[in-house]
Amino acid sequence: MANTQPSKQRIHFFKHWTLPLLCRAIRVFSILTVLPTTLFCQQAYKIETADIDNFWRACDQLHTAATEADSIQIIQTEYIDKATPYFKEFLRIRKFTAPEYVKLLKRYPKYWQSIRPLTENIANRKPEIEQVFEKFRNGLPGFKQPNVCFAIGCLRTGGTVSKNLILIGSEIAAADATVQTSELSPWLQSIMGNTGDIVAMIAHETVHTQQFNRRKYSLLTGCISEGSADFIAENLTGLNINPIIHDYGNKHECTLWKMFEKDMADTPRDMSRWLYQGKGSEGRPADLGYFIGYKIAEAYFAKQSNKGKALKTLLNCKKYPTVYKKSNYSQEPCSPKAKTGSD
Repeated sequence: MANTQPSKQRIHFFKHWTLPLLCRAIRVFSILTVLPTTLFCQQAYKIETADIDNFWRACDQLHTAATEADSIQIIQTEYIDKATPYFKEFLRIRKFTAPEYVKLLKRYPKYWQSIRPLTENIANRKPEIEQVFEKFRNGLPGFKQPNVCFAIGCLRTGGTVSKNLILIGSEIAAADATVQTSELSPWLQSIMGNTGDIVAMIAHETVHTQQFNRRKYSLLTGCISEGSADFIAENLTGLNINPIIHDYGNKHECTLWKMFEKDMADTPRDMSRWLYQGKGSEGRPADLGYFIGYKIAEAYFAKQSNKGKALKTLLNCKKYPTVYKKSNYSQEPCSPKAKTGSD
């Protein structure tokens, strides 16, 4: 009858080789199943900067162009036609065209030369942006991670969103005090370097990707939408894209509120004096509706005991009329206490 007992050599091999390897495999599997978010989910998004490189490579070829049509063809084939999927969405929304790029490159040569190194450095700042996202993950319940596309636009958009995608016009957002602005229009000069840096821009636009029940805004709700984005971004990250607006607003809060209150009553659907103004800012900083909306959001948040619930309400766009009423902000800007230090 054959011997069915395992040999000593087999037992030795199992104890000293097979069993330890099996245990290690079990431990590795346990770690991977317990820690999926820390190992994988943090990288499940993209910060795209390839379109910036494509733009400048296209610009470097413009010296070979004999005619304007040649320049347009270079920008079209070397930049627009090579758009990443995210930049294609930017192009769809903002309708940037090769002729427009060529026109702007010719009109503002000093500006483009000075902004180039700042845009090329954006790729090196991804760790700062990742830190912003980490603060959102830790501070905002239900946070949905957005993707980001940095591209070069046509001096019309600093930042916007499309669903869960942040789109940054780097030629505006990356500008700082070193940029040569003498060729630009007065309005462009007023915003260059005053948006609080690209990382602050990402923080602001990240809030917009988290807002829900978005709809056609009135003057009031439009300002609360933008102001809430400023307030939540600052609350979670300490960053704000509108330091110039807030400095002016804090000094003139009562006067601004009286003007805003009148416009709410007279033209409740017209945002043109408060948001997205461009050149029409009447001798004061443009887009002061961001400040008004911020102050309403701030007043509302301060009065709520459940801060997590308050943050969620500030992201729910259909709740903005309620946010305004519960903020009681209309009683604050011109109160005796508030008048100290402002007009």
